[in-house]
Amino acid sequence: MVSIIIINFNTAQLTIQAIESIEKQVLSIEKHEVIVVDNASRNDDFENLKSGISSFSKARIKLIRSRINVGFGAGNMIGVQAASGDFYAFMNSDVLLTDDSISKIVSFLDQNPDASMAGCQAVDENGKKYKAFDYSLSLASELLSHSFLNKINPGKFPSRMRTANAPLNVGAVPGSLFVSRADDFDAVGGFDTNIFLYFEEKDLAYRIKKQLKKNIYSLPDTTYIHLKGKSTGASQIIRNEMKISQFYVIHKNLGALPYFIFYMVNFLIFLVKSPFNNKNRNYLLLLLGGISVAKSMKHNQKILS
Repeated sequence: MVSIIIINFNTAQLTIQAIESIEKQVLSIEKHEVIVVDNASRNDDFENLKSGISSFSKARIKLIRSRINVGFGAGNMIGVQAASGDFYAFMNSDVLLTDDSISKIVSFLDQNPDASMAGCQAVDENGKKYKAFDYSLSLASELLSHSFLNKINPGKFPSRMRTANAPLNVGAVPGSLFVSRADDFDAVGGFDTNIFLYFEEKDLAYRIKKQLKKNIYSLPDTTYIHLKGKSTGASQIIRNEMKISQFYVIHKNLGALPYFIFYMVNFLIFLVKSPFNNKNRNYLLLLLGGISVAKSMKHNQKILS
């Protein structure tokens, strides 16, 4: 059985469309459930979500409402606690299945015991490919551009835009849609709930590879549409949150020295660039103020009455 978990945060219409695509496309799995976690959306959005879900098969859809926005990872962990599947499929609300991708990923994991989690190829509304995978968490992969790494060591750092004809053993897969073995996910503690947004799946993949000695795969033979940015939007607050998560994950997993090197390089870069760009000035101020999860959006959330 597969438990498909979706987080809703003021994206009721997108979430309903995502569920519709599951109903149409997930045909190969004999038994699956959909768990929707509402992350303290506005009342009108939640009511729209409830109304939309009522038109689907109630036996296969669970709706859970959190009274506080706990973020992506912690929201998914709420869903995991209600899940009964042998596999967890994590799917963004701004994803549309155009193929039976989840079934194909589950089948691959079933047939490959070394594989702990896997994703596939995301495309935009026009069919243009996004980067299909990420490199393993390391100082080099976070400090240097991926195109540069690919040029100096294409064996270790293959092109993330390559057209593959077989499953690729990769460092991490995008968080917009991936499937994990439930036992493996549970064994490493799942998502780190200290992270509010971004880097959750990269942190998870790193821990699975390190603790369980298992692999992460990207499957090139199935695609899905990712309406990128529709669920979060773009703002300096969101960009800062990404930096906060990145610094946290580096310190946590790689240790003090790589963290110090990463901090100093970023400090010098943003110091030089700050006179020319507001975004870089904001990053510099974030570093000067002490970049930590204490500055995360997580600590500004209100509990719904």
